[in-house]
Amino acid sequence: MMTNMDNKLKRLAKNVTELLKNTETPQDTYYSLVKIMEKQKDYFQHMSPENILKLIFYCYSFGQTHSFEMADKMLDKIGFAVLIRNTGDLHKEECDDCSGNGEIACEHCYGDGTYECGQCDGSGEETCLDCDGTGEVEEDGEMVSCSECNGSGKVTCSDCDGEGTVECNYCSGGRETCQTCDGDGEIETEDYEYERFFIVTWDKDIKERCEYTEGSIDITMSEYDFDRLRGEYINLKMDDLWAPLNDEVESNEMYCPLYNDNPKLYLTGNMYLDTKEDKITPYTN
Repeated sequence: MMTNMDNKLKRLAKNVTELLKNTETPQDTYYSLVKIMEKQKDYFQHMSPENILKLIFYCYSFGQTHSFEMADKMLDKIGFAVLIRNTGDLHKEECDDCSGNGEIACEHCYGDGTYECGQCDGSGEETCLDCDGTGEVEEDGEMVSCSECNGSGKVTCSDCDGEGTVECNYCSGGRETCQTCDGDGEIETEDYEYERFFIVTWDKDIKERCEYTEGSIDITMSEYDFDRLRGEYINLKMDDLWAPLNDEVESNEMYCPLYNDNPKLYLTGNMYLDTKEDKITPYTN
């Protein structure tokens, strides 16, 4: 039964559709509408998520057929599902020891790149070998000033060339590879990365698969089928997440934690539609 709000939304759809860059598919229409809503956030953020959902279908239908008959038929069939896909990759987090840099201060030179010369204890000088540090040598039976050290008993340190410090042999410029992360800056956790999709679909087969496997460890569909059927649903929100998934969750297969004909919807800060009703507890350790 058509309501006054539906009629208002259809009138709005006629105007909005002219502004959309792409209405070739429902997904294209949604992405184009999100761009408009981001620019006109003050207006659209006060519209209910349910009405924004209708507006997506109305814009698509009007963009394709200049009527709303197709949208009305699609809206009569819609269902919502959350789907997850285990990527098979362990989640990595920033290494605490090196703060993600992959390098730490050298423990031998404390990050300076040099350390005190051991030959001269940092003085830059060492005992003159010619005079054994006395400053004098014997010539023709007489003690005379040592020409090697000019009588000082000290000469420039041969190890550090008088600098008092030598370059550290354990690092480069005071930094060495972090052993905790092997220089990657990240360490693997025990959590697996997974993709979460929140979709609305009007396709009978997708709805039945999701409803039948909801909350179970049974595979809802293959990743191939999910991609093949992309024209039969709108991906309202996709997130990259991680959790301690159990071994029964195969990688690159689609699972359905939630199927609902009328879930609680909300608008995210960047104007995408989402729901907080999904649960992945059946798939975690």
